Amino acid sequence: MASALLPYENLACLSDNTIGMISRRIVKLYRLRWRIGLVLLSPLLVYALYLSWNQMQIAFGVGPAFPLYSIPPAHHDDTIRVAVIGDSWAEYHATLECDTIFQKVAKRLTKNPVLCFSRGHSAKMTKEIYQDMFSERTVEHAWEKDFCTQPLLERHPDYCVVMAGINDLRKQRPPSYYTGNYQLILQVLLKNGIRPVVMEIPEVDIPTVISNRAFYEQWASRLLSYITGSGWGDVSNYRKAMHEMLNQTGLIDSVLFIPVSHWNSGGVFSRPDLYIDDRLHLNMDGYHVIDSCMATDIMNDYKRRLKK
Repeated sequence: MASALLPYENLACLSDNTIGMISRRIVKLYRLRWRIGLVLLSPLLVYALYLSWNQMQIAFGVGPAFPLYSIPPAHHDDTIRVAVIGDSWAEYHATLECDTIFQKVAKRLTKNPVLCFSRGHSAKMTKEIYQDMFSERTVEHAWEKDFCTQPLLERHPDYCVVMAGINDLRKQRPPSYYTGNYQLILQVLLKNGIRPVVMEIPEVDIPTVISNRAFYEQWASRLLSYITGSGWGDVSNYRKAMHEMLNQTGLIDSVLFIPVSHWNSGGVFSRPDLYIDDRLHLNMDGYHVIDSCMATDIMNDYKRRLKK
């Protein structure tokens, strides 16, 4: 009985033409290995792109609106109460005890007692600042409850200053993201009879901050700013979008809008002495300037509204 041929012995039974054909096909498959791999992986790539697109829509879209809550009734005394909420500008306003700066300026402009209380959340965008207005929302970390601003609103301030937008700009969110989430913030305040104070977004040095990052991060940030229309640190698109939103929705008649020209029209580029070294945040001199402006505009608005 003939013994079976070993694998390498089978090759001897093949003709030279057959071996050459097999070799050529192996070489061709090797050269096409990337295309074959892409074809085999294409369903996974399509699914990954689909997930990425959904995540981008969530990240760049306006957040869901939470059910509005009611706060206690307004006070019947003559004290003027002002809350300050928002991002790190509001947080530093609290930690640097700038509430007292506001109160001192305001008390020179009115005979009424004045109270100012602030709370902010560093590095947060308008969507997250809106979410911080709700105590009962689900948060990832328990300590995030400490940033909730609902307790401030429950003190029923007459005015609420909103400091927001710089992180939207820094993270290259589209202007519609900024104004859409800002509108949600305004709706919570107006529903509860609190007059919103809209601070026009100031100019900060976003390009210099991003220039300290790795090259690929700088490139990605520039590309993203082009895609979203955020302007690569240029606040003009955000300011234009805010004006359009307030006018188109009719909210312009319900808020106190304070243009940046009232306190520092050129931002960090014209008055770097008002900012700390990161060129994003105010120092104490800066808070004296902005609080003096806020106090003056709010007290003037309060007097005008009393005459109506």
